[in-house]
Amino acid sequence: MKLLTLLNSLHHEEYKDFEKFLQSPFFKASEQYLKFFKCLCKHHPAFDLGKTDLEAAYRRCFGPNSLNETKLYNLMSGLSKQIEQYLVVRMVLSADDKQGLLYEQLLTKSLGKRNMGPYFRKEAQRLIDDTMKHPSYEIDDYLALNQIHHEIYFNPDTPKFEEHPPHLKLAVEYLDLYYCLAKLRYAAEMKTRERIYNYHYELPLLEAVATHIASPERLDAHPLLAIYYRLVNLYQKGVTERDFRELMTVFVEKFHVIPKVEQRALLPHLMNCGSSLMSRDCVVEAELLSLYKLAIDTKVLLTGDRITHISFLNIVNLAGLCNEYDWANTFIEQFSPYLEENKREPSVDLAKAGLYYKQGWLDKAQTFLKPEIFQISLFDIIARAILIRIAFDRYVLQGKDYEFLTAQINAFEKFVQSQTFSATKRATELNWVRFVRKMATAKFEMVEVPESKKETLRRSLKPLQPVISKKWLEERIGWL
Repeated sequence: MKLLTLLNSLHHEEYKDFEKFLQSPFFKASEQYLKFFKCLCKHHPAFDLGKTDLEAAYRRCFGPNSLNETKLYNLMSGLSKQIEQYLVVRMVLSADDKQGLLYEQLLTKSLGKRNMGPYFRKEAQRLIDDTMKHPSYEIDDYLALNQIHHEIYFNPDTPKFEEHPPHLKLAVEYLDLYYCLAKLRYAAEMKTRERIYNYHYELPLLEAVATHIASPERLDAHPLLAIYYRLVNLYQKGVTERDFRELMTVFVEKFHVIPKVEQRALLPHLMNCGSSLMSRDCVVEAELLSLYKLAIDTKVLLTGDRITHISFLNIVNLAGLCNEYDWANTFIEQFSPYLEENKREPSVDLAKAGLYYKQGWLDKAQTFLKPEIFQISLFDIIARAILIRIAFDRYVLQGKDYEFLTAQINAFEKFVQSQTFSATKRATELNWVRFVRKMATAKFEMVEVPESKKETLRRSLKPLQPVISKKWLEERIGWL
């Protein structure tokens, strides 16, 4: 229901402001809206209300015999419109530096439309100066600069027979920069989705964009553009360890001048590149964990007081791979409250299962692989892989659960083949599980696997690509 969705979008500190907004005569003040809003606020934050609940709230506000479906509908529709207007006004009048510029942009545009002469030019120049003070532009800054130079040039008072000041030229320049950055951001997202879904996107003019911005002077002057340029090149050529480390260096060096919204947007891209390298036996776990620590230290890990369960699991897994178990447990305790509520407990259980497994506590790890985890599609494959690792280690170390291990291996293989993974993702998982089967079979048939057989296994593993957890496989060959 639209009204309940909008009510749920309001933060707790916005309620008092919205009450003031409802009393403003400029926005159609209505005592009915205010009274109904205050009644509904008792159900914050869930607003889990059905039609019967809303009708009961209407009666409480306006009398037991007041209910009229048309009046209730009009009241809800009107209150919804008021919330929408409030959200727009709040964004325009926001004290936040970036959103606050929207007010300045709209004011300057209005002054230009009214042909306010020197006052317009003074405000326009002040807006240009304020925007250019930013250490690194957001994509909207380029568009704002394009539009303000456009407004100045096409103002009736701007002489068209003079070259300077070159507002027309600057408008074109900032439009080009806006287009190039937007194109690279979209290209990075599309390349990521290609890897996940095995779908090819056409990217017209991408080469022209790359050629246009490739000069060192332009890249030095625009750090965000430089990072996206390197990132898209990495996706285009294929992720290599050398190029990844160079991108990491630039990203970390420029991190503190990149807008927070872009810091959050770029982190998943770097993680995806790092994960791709890890699947090819490159040791980049420490670098990836350092990125997450940087995000935590600079308070950009959370988006809207939320952390995704995938990021949460990735961080704990990387900490475990780096043997930072105490740090991982502290992280779980500190950040699990920010997980989506319906995935919070399964996320924590799955994270702890992986963490305890890495410490060699097989039984304790398995107790955390609860049935609820396997019912979540994104968790299912992770949990299955941990269960196979536990079963394999228990078999090799204790001589137990061979039948259970082989059953899990067979089930994992069928599961991967039934999923809509990309060809690379499917090959990565299948190569891993089939090699686990090969090791388990060798142990079952030989009991004491001779060094010659281990060497044969090592030789067959070395060229195997792509495959996850290659280091783990190498260690387990030694265990045989």
